[in-house]
Amino acid sequence: MMTYRELIRRVKEAAHVNDDSSQDALELVVENVAVHLSDHTRREFAAALPSELQSAAQMVPTISHLDEDIVEQLMDLEDVDESGALARIKAAWQALSDIFDSHEVDEITAELPYQMVAALE
Repeated sequence: MMTYRELIRRVKEAAHVNDDSSQDALELVVENVAVHLSDHTRREFAAALPSELQSAAQMVPTISHLDEDIVEQLMDLEDVDESGALARIKAAWQALSDIFDSHEVDEITAELPYQMVAALE
């Protein structure tokens, strides 16, 4: 099982950011993915994550999540430009994806809006 520290380290290296930015990106990606999943898939998704990220996966959807695109959310949160936000989101999703096998990743992305999949991958 991949640890939270390991996930942070991987985002940090891939996106060239510090620990705090890596944590923000991971939490944001987990929240945004989880919001769009069916209950069953969300429970499986959450259960596979390190404990530090499980509460983010259980977040109750808020209107703001559905209104604002994941890239804009991170741009606001971290005060970065679009390319900086995208790099962090992609790095976070890449690290998170490695927790799951490719079939599970396909099941998760199948439930996500097309725009979000484009930002993640």
